[in-house]
Amino acid sequence: MPTEFFVTLMASTYALVLFGLSFRILLRRRPVGVTLAWLLFIYILPGMGMALYLLFGERYLGSLRAKRAAEQFKHYSQWLHSLQVPTFLPDAAPKVMKLVHQAIGAPALNVERWKVLSQSDELYSTLLDDINRAEKVIFAEFYIIEVKGNVHRVVDALIAAAKRGVHVHLMFDSVGSSRFFRSDHVKNMRSQGIQIIDSLHANLLRMTLRRQDLRMHRKLISIDGNVAYTGSMNLVDPKYFKTDAGVGEWIDIMVRLEGGISHFIQSTLVFDWELETGIRLEKHLCWPTQNTHTSEQMQLLPSGPALDDELLLQVLLTAIHSAQHRVIITTPYFVPDESLLQALKTAAKRNVEVIILLPRLNDSKLAQYAGRSFFEELLLSGVDIRRFEGGLLHTKSVVIDDSLTLVGSVNLDMRSIWLNFESTLIVEDVQFNAAIMAVIKSYLSDSKSLTLAQWRARSLPKKVFESIAQLASPLL
Repeated sequence: MPTEFFVTLMASTYALVLFGLSFRILLRRRPVGVTLAWLLFIYILPGMGMALYLLFGERYLGSLRAKRAAEQFKHYSQWLHSLQVPTFLPDAAPKVMKLVHQAIGAPALNVERWKVLSQSDELYSTLLDDINRAEKVIFAEFYIIEVKGNVHRVVDALIAAAKRGVHVHLMFDSVGSSRFFRSDHVKNMRSQGIQIIDSLHANLLRMTLRRQDLRMHRKLISIDGNVAYTGSMNLVDPKYFKTDAGVGEWIDIMVRLEGGISHFIQSTLVFDWELETGIRLEKHLCWPTQNTHTSEQMQLLPSGPALDDELLLQVLLTAIHSAQHRVIITTPYFVPDESLLQALKTAAKRNVEVIILLPRLNDSKLAQYAGRSFFEELLLSGVDIRRFEGGLLHTKSVVIDDSLTLVGSVNLDMRSIWLNFESTLIVEDVQFNAAIMAVIKSYLSDSKSLTLAQWRARSLPKKVFESIAQLASPLL
């Protein structure tokens, strides 16, 4: 009898927990695909599905960061409002820029000089020159740092800068840079006066207090508030990075910026430092001014769980729906939600040239197979899927027609759109668009177009695995 009672009690408790969790998932009112995926997991994976939801199912930063974010929003909202930077041709400004400005107050700012850097050696040579000229402060924020090759030279330059009195603040993601934080480099750099923090510190003991897979994925550098870098490259040397992964050299793009937009990027880095540490660095806030001699406009969209959680998706959808002639997307990980999928198919069906450029080989098999599950319906709609043969194409960009360009750290998957802290540079400029397109054309020359016949000829096991992976696609 006691055994029978115990079994009945456990079954009743399980049923109540399952019902309560199902009800909670439904009340969250997330995209239908996400809701159904989680419901499927908790019912077909008893116990494990519940545990996975409790760990990864909701976007909570933790009470401390949530409190800091709320306090900082008040402070930074006042700062943004006080900028009162005039935007050129407000009536003709792109819909995307208007959307971002209305949502978070980030203005479109002028740029005095910019340079697209698609070769790692050129990037590091340029960056080293800027670090060596630094006089006041350097901020940098990356998902991954690996001290090999050219990065050794960057670390040496940062140490030299700290020794001559430059304040150096470095933020690296706790998970992405876990090897770095276990190395001797951290102790050595800190002993030389460099401040280093592991952003969104991962701790197994605190899994129930903060979701552990919310990651800092931005790639940003600011030097004296006058020079900034943003793009898709981690602080790694691609000649040495993950050479044993079997995917070839990682291919990235970065943009060097001067002008009002560089001031805003430094202020974004100050915000991130304060959110992580609680230490105010108001003295390093920059005050962008508009140069009336240039009409080139750029805007930085910092996205993530602490900001408007739908804005990044809204920006992508607005950009795609506004296309008249072409949409060219480069991304290493392509796992769209239903709204993005329909936007791409709709654009292709209204005779807009839609090209999705992906690496043929990928370091994430689950994301690769989940993304492939959408290929057939995209091909049937007229979307041109190109597979890059020259390595792991890690560049993340969206080019719309001949003037609008989005470039940064955002992958076209739900993790980047909903979970990670990301940064996107939004540019409305024909010359900048042409410079990005020159790089993309070099990618296209080393890629092959996928035909519907080729795709349908793949093996049955691959088709099955793609279908299974698609079930998890809303959660990737």
